Amino acid sequence: MLSLISTDYESMRELTQETVPSLFDAPPSDSYLHAKEFVRWCCSFGADFRNSPDVANLRYWSQKNKIKIKDSDEAETLDIARSMLLKRIEQAVRKSERAEKPELAN
Repeated sequence: MLSLISTDYESMRELTQETVPSLFDAPPSDSYLHAKEFVRWCCSFGADFRNSPDVANLRYWSQKNKIKIKDSDEAETLDIARSMLLKRIEQAVRKSERAEKPELAN
């Protein structure tokens, strides 16, 4: 029982907590910050759901939010966004697998 609680706690930390930057860390790049917000927009649910971090969605998102992304930074932003999206998908799959385990035991 205790191991289940600690496993759930660790996975909750993965989903909700990002690493806290120290005073010695360089500030995140604009590409990283743009990618983070872009992935949040891509993963919105309901009628506004967009599942693809592609160049067309990035350009639409940046235009809609009045964010200027240099052509030279576009590829880097997309690479970062794609890795962030994959991480979110992996976390969602792990969460759903954990939710199914107790149901299978019954």
